[in-house]
Amino acid sequence: MDKSMLNKEPLPVLLGLAHRTTVKKFMYIVSHAGYDLSLDQWMVLMPVWKNNGIAQNEIVEKCGKGKASVTRIISTLENKNIVVRVKGHTDQRKKHIHLTQKGMSLFDKIEPLMKNTRNNMRSIISENDANITRKVLIAIIERLGTNVS
Repeated sequence: MDKSMLNKEPLPVLLGLAHRTTVKKFMYIVSHAGYDLSLDQWMVLMPVWKNNGIAQNEIVEKCGKGKASVTRIISTLENKNIVVRVKGHTDQRKKHIHLTQKGMSLFDKIEPLMKNTRNNMRSIISENDANITRKVLIAIIERLGTNVS
């Protein structure tokens, strides 16, 4: 899509396009580096990498996917020996997701690719524009997020 077309698109469309373009670029890099990881798996793994031992229901909240979808993705990641589910100490029904050694190793290999993708994005726009964009996006999230049910 050329710039003249993009200038006519509404902001929500541009937000979606920017997100998809960034994610596609990162997933392309991950795939071409030889890692077998889907976008959905990546979205579920990110909260686990940030908080190893996170409760499964917290992953649902953080990645914005349904419970059944997250359960299925975690099962796939378990089959790949990337994560393991552990029953809660106080509530056996509550499952906590932990990275395996293979999962930690995978993160150590993919994190530099992720940082490189972010740095490439940052090089495209000025620091001032990035800060303005961040403020606008936070305002949208805060204002719209309070009214979503």
